[in-house]
Amino acid sequence: MINVQDTQVKAVLTGLEKVLTGYLGLTVSVGTPSTQQPFVNTDNVSVMVGMTGDIRGEIILSLDYDVLKNIVSTMCGFKVETIDEMGWSAFAEFGNWVGAACCSAFNDLQLNTNITPPVIHEGKGSLRTSSKFISVPVYANDQIIVAHLSLGE
Repeated sequence: MINVQDTQVKAVLTGLEKVLTGYLGLTVSVGTPSTQQPFVNTDNVSVMVGMTGDIRGEIILSLDYDVLKNIVSTMCGFKVETIDEMGWSAFAEFGNWVGAACCSAFNDLQLNTNITPPVIHEGKGSLRTSSKFISVPVYANDQIIVAHLSLGE
């Protein structure tokens, strides 16, 4: 079983909040974390970014299509009604933004990390790993993003 320390969870949430507030202009609050099994059930879409280096594991951001369209609309600077290839590319870039912001937060803790290219999952499903996840709901304005974290040293 992987041990996810409070400082690691806080670093990821710091990175996610930096992107949501600083880049997207959203107001953010964090819900109560819960421990999951070695799998997570995702909502309609999710982006997964792997962490390598002193911290290893996965960060999965799970959300519904309306939240995705709002994020992509803000990133593109115009209203997006449907997600096309440009929208999926923007969503992958959102994953990169969050991963890079998390690396910066880990660097502040004197931990060297890097990210893997983002992987997008579309549709409801279960993602499995040999480690347990901690799931944290993040409320951005009236939108919910669930951060599933499976990290260890």
